[in-house]
Amino acid sequence: MIFAFVLLLGAVFSFTVGPEIASAKPADFPKKNIKIIVPFAAGGGTDTMARILASAAGKDYFDGRSLIVENMSGGGAVIGQTYVAKTAKPDGYTVMLYTSSCINNSLLKNVSYSYRDFKPIVGCNPDAEIVAVPWDSPYKSLDELLEAAKTDVVKVATPGHSSGHHLRAMNMARLMGLRFEYIHNDSAAMQLAQLMGGHCDASFMTVSEVSGILLDGKARGLGVMASKRDASIPEVSTFKEQGYEGWIDGANRGLACHKDVPEEIYKYLVEEFSKIVVSQRFVDAMTKANMVPGLQTPEEYQEYIDFTAKAIESLKPMLQNK
Repeated sequence: MIFAFVLLLGAVFSFTVGPEIASAKPADFPKKNIKIIVPFAAGGGTDTMARILASAAGKDYFDGRSLIVENMSGGGAVIGQTYVAKTAKPDGYTVMLYTSSCINNSLLKNVSYSYRDFKPIVGCNPDAEIVAVPWDSPYKSLDELLEAAKTDVVKVATPGHSSGHHLRAMNMARLMGLRFEYIHNDSAAMQLAQLMGGHCDASFMTVSEVSGILLDGKARGLGVMASKRDASIPEVSTFKEQGYEGWIDGANRGLACHKDVPEEIYKYLVEEFSKIVVSQRFVDAMTKANMVPGLQTPEEYQEYIDFTAKAIESLKPMLQNK
């Protein structure tokens, strides 16, 4: 299966679900459970994906050891990312849920680490972007929202300055001449509260994060940035269907470890996590949670990282003009 999406500057990137991968277990690894650091608060799409991954793994991989999810939120993911880059031992027992926030923080904030301090293990969850509005919003269509934003200020909720969602909104504003004013929250959960409470005019999120409240009638989706409608919210049309060509974008979640993890252990992590990501248990659980499963190899995920870093560099002057 192939899922392609246009990132910040409009270039196309795709992934493929790979074949079965041969095992090559190091002699003395693992001796204990493996920790997955989620640098965001519980409740968002990234946290949900990590817990599905850990549950799908059970004790059937990593020589019977478990995957333990630990939330380490704060600073727009900086605290958790700093921990993995600078504090945790690079021994393979600590991996991290990787999103574009790691690249954004590295390039745009005063942090002690670089996105190059991490090595990708797998990409496992492309998640389409959606523009949503409060349930009682005066904007009944994407056209109405975008037309209004050309003359009036539209308040857009994001999960944090320089987050992937902020970047996508900025890119849209730049290309379409829109007047967006940003309300930055500390997490997707807080962003949802802003949306449901009517404290913003619109919100840029991923489908998995907002589909629940859309189905409950607590918010309304105006457009999905995907090549086709999402099965979980089939009533929400795509940007393309509404005449906005090229708007195919979204989050691209994966796993990474410190670059200094020994090569033999790193290869084993790649092999085991790749098996989990293509397992029926993971695919079924992701589908049930209205999330998109899909495997990217380390090389494919590194391409995404490199491209995103280049795109962020191009937006850097705008991003730093807060």
